Amino acid sequence: MNWQEIVALVFFSLAAIFAVGGLIGLFRFSDPFSAMQASSLLGTTTVFSLFIGCLFLVDSFAMAARIVIIIAFFLISGPTGSSIVARFIWDYFQPEAKKSLKSRTGEKEESL
Repeated sequence: MNWQEIVALVFFSLAAIFAVGGLIGLFRFSDPFSAMQASSLLGTTTVFSLFIGCLFLVDSFAMAARIVIIIAFFLISGPTGSSIVARFIWDYFQPEAKKSLKSRTGEKEESL
């Protein structure tokens, strides 16, 4: 086993630890936003660690460049997608957002 395989194994082990941590965080936190933050953060670091480990195992520069492009795309799209989903959930559960949503859709507001 050469040094590249050892470093890749370390990153793959980190990815497994992050994945287990994300699952624990998903079920451990009672607040949905905390659970979403934990799973999103650890999901991103899991995929990032897997791709870094793969970088140490590739033989050609072309394949390494492809992996770097995938890493860059995932580092932008993963947290952004989670943020968008969390923002829509937050807006949906706010009382003033429900009123403005009803006024935009033409529904009548209910009085208490």
